[in-house]
Amino acid sequence: MTNLVRICVVGGIVLAAAGMAHGQMYFTDRTAFEAVAGSGLSYEGFEQDWASPVPTVVFPDFTVSETGSGSNNLLAQVRNYTTSYRDVFITEGTGALYFDDNGSSVGTFFSFTSPITAFGMDIAVYGENSTVAIGGSVSDSLALTHNTPSFWGVIDFGGITTITLNPSGGPDIGFDAALYGQAVPVPGAVLLGMIGLSLAGVKLRKRA
Repeated sequence: MTNLVRICVVGGIVLAAAGMAHGQMYFTDRTAFEAVAGSGLSYEGFEQDWASPVPTVVFPDFTVSETGSGSNNLLAQVRNYTTSYRDVFITEGTGALYFDDNGSSVGTFFSFTSPITAFGMDIAVYGENSTVAIGGSVSDSLALTHNTPSFWGVIDFGGITTITLNPSGGPDIGFDAALYGQAVPVPGAVLLGMIGLSLAGVKLRKRA
């Protein structure tokens, strides 16, 4: 490996670590998200069947609320329990959370009891294709195809307190299989070791 390549490798490691420490990383692949976030995240499958519709649902570590008018409500989707066509929202188990949009909503939001650094879940829309604007503590968007769930996730070591989701055009939007909590960044000692080994390789090559 040439010195230039080694310098680029070291630079890439440093830039990646800096991005993880200070920026927001977005994912549309669950496996990639889990690989970066680590194995210590909590899981919410939205399996409980609460009395619905309601404007706010409380979970152990976060709440989910509607931000539209009173006729837009959060519902528990239990497979074949209410409207089976919304089973598309269920990607695991027998339940999901969905927001019944009457066309005038401004979305739903997740509010966390304590700041987290990683959050990801399956998201689906029913009614039409839609681009979901994602805001709150983060800033992203996700293009969704009608009846086709997709994964979306974010890691931000600066802390995440709220996430809002606003689908364009007024389709219903559903959520399932959420992962959340504290991501485990690459330890500083490991990073320094990788850099040290790379630089040592440059030095040894010079002596050879």
